[in-house]
Amino acid sequence: MTLLKPTILVDRLIVKKDAKCVMDMSFHAGLNVIAGENSSGKTTAIRFIAYALGSENIHFNQFALLCDDVYLEISANEAVVTLRRSISTQVMQPVSIFWGDIETAVDAGPSLWQQYPFKRSESKESFSQILFRILEMPELRGEGGSNITMHQLMRLIYSDQETPSSEIFRYDRFDRAITRAAVGDYLLGIDSTELYELKLKESAADKEAVAFRTSIKTIYSTFGNSGTNISLEFIDNQVQVLASEISTLQERLDNASADASKQSSSSKEDDALRKQLSEAHTKLSSLKERRLELQVEIADSELFLKELEERLFSLEESAVAESYLGTAVFSFCPSCLTKLEPLEGRESTCSLCKSAVAEDSARSQLARMRNELALQLKESGVIRTQQLAELDSILLDLPSIEVRLRSLETKFKRNQSHWRSPAQILIESLSKEIGRKEQEIKNALELKKLADLLERLTHKLGEAENQLEWTRGRIDAVMREQSGRRNKAYLAIADKLKAILKEDLFREAAFAEASEIDIDFAANQITIDGLKQFSASSMVFLRHAFHLALLFASLEQVYFRYPRLLILDGIEDGGMEVERSYNFQKIIAKLSGESSVVHQIIMTTMSVCPELDNNNYISGPKFTHDEKSLKIK
Repeated sequence: MTLLKPTILVDRLIVKKDAKCVMDMSFHAGLNVIAGENSSGKTTAIRFIAYALGSENIHFNQFALLCDDVYLEISANEAVVTLRRSISTQVMQPVSIFWGDIETAVDAGPSLWQQYPFKRSESKESFSQILFRILEMPELRGEGGSNITMHQLMRLIYSDQETPSSEIFRYDRFDRAITRAAVGDYLLGIDSTELYELKLKESAADKEAVAFRTSIKTIYSTFGNSGTNISLEFIDNQVQVLASEISTLQERLDNASADASKQSSSSKEDDALRKQLSEAHTKLSSLKERRLELQVEIADSELFLKELEERLFSLEESAVAESYLGTAVFSFCPSCLTKLEPLEGRESTCSLCKSAVAEDSARSQLARMRNELALQLKESGVIRTQQLAELDSILLDLPSIEVRLRSLETKFKRNQSHWRSPAQILIESLSKEIGRKEQEIKNALELKKLADLLERLTHKLGEAENQLEWTRGRIDAVMREQSGRRNKAYLAIADKLKAILKEDLFREAAFAEASEIDIDFAANQITIDGLKQFSASSMVFLRHAFHLALLFASLEQVYFRYPRLLILDGIEDGGMEVERSYNFQKIIAKLSGESSVVHQIIMTTMSVCPELDNNNYISGPKFTHDEKSLKIK
């Protein structure tokens, strides 16, 4: 069987109440039928599966709400992981992940589970982001920058009974046409992975450019209205003029004091100046040391980021090698070189340490390590950004601190050289004038600091705008390259749907004679030769047939991101006659059996077609009013 990525297979479902198992069902690739009488718990089982995979707005009955946790073992691109989610009426419950099979997971301690929230934050990734990474699917952002979650994708994977049969998406309270269109295009792979990455870069660059423009506008509006010139050239000239004036005043002060009695300045003032000098020296030294530390840390961070990227790339190569070569088998012990005897009948045992090893252990651990490396990359990138911001702040502060230190040194030297008497009016006047000029220099240097920041912001804005221009140009180029993919994807689904409709019993003439099928994700509807309303049973058939067409088209179109999993609840709804339901079941089984691509269909029915009433298709026992799916007394 061929595995296309992404692929999700549900392996096993366990539901617990008071630490006891009240539901345990196993599933396999291909068609799985959950059969049973009405109100026997078929839909409850389906809802538990959808809920564990991230679906919201799940309407559990009063018995299901008595349960505590749902555990779901899935194979995500062959990596086996177990999901756990607490059963609650509260929305957006987090999901915990265990990197291994469900048997090990249910007995594992809390430290071996990793919990992820429903929504992402600055400090924590969401469950959807982790699952997308395991499935090697790019992140998708909807209108306004909001992230598309597993809940949104499940609206096309899980076809429930509550949603009106005229709608192709499962019902959602916060439904929007633009979100539906984005999810549909995403699952059909209409936009390449490169395009989504480019759009994320475009969003980041645009956000960065807006922030730079806002900062620049704030500086100009604040000082422009007051008439203050904050150009670097003007400020440098102003500082030079003030320094020249101070030099002249100092010369006059020296001449005026030449004949005066020389006495040392007051001890109290000298002590104050010494303290200020000491503090200025300490601050300058501290900033220079921190600058050096940051430069070293940034260099280390860049090396670490590069190493993480190389390790992630090596991990991807290991995954490819493992898929081709399998697990390494040793003929001799690498420690003592003793020949190792083959363990007959114990293929799932390590040839070295004799420990039991699950067949899927290597893939699960590769998925776990890939996720951990991705998280480290993200966290290290944040740290590096913080380090660069701190270094920029220090570089802006250093010039003004150095100037202040020189000013204090000059003042201290002057105090030691001249005695200032209240009687010496001229000397005092000159001293005050010098102090005023020094203050003007200090103010000018503060403005220069702001001008430096403005220049940096302008430079960074230019870089961001150049990056934005290049990214948008590349987006246009990629979109032109992919212009034909949309028509191809929609045509693939329409052709599959047309074939399924023509195999239906002749109950709806429009189905048998279908010519033009229009699928509109944004409008949430399907039109057949201009018609969109049919009998209740035919509307149910059409809705389920569309989901089947979407699944089977994904088995032939490798660029589809639909995860090759379909969950159908109540295929005979809408008063569908038994004969028509049986025929529909046979269509599903036939299409599933003819495909050589790994996939899974889980469907419920109260009446199983005789040809499917065997262990090859039936999952678990047939449920009845006396033997329900949920074992709660």
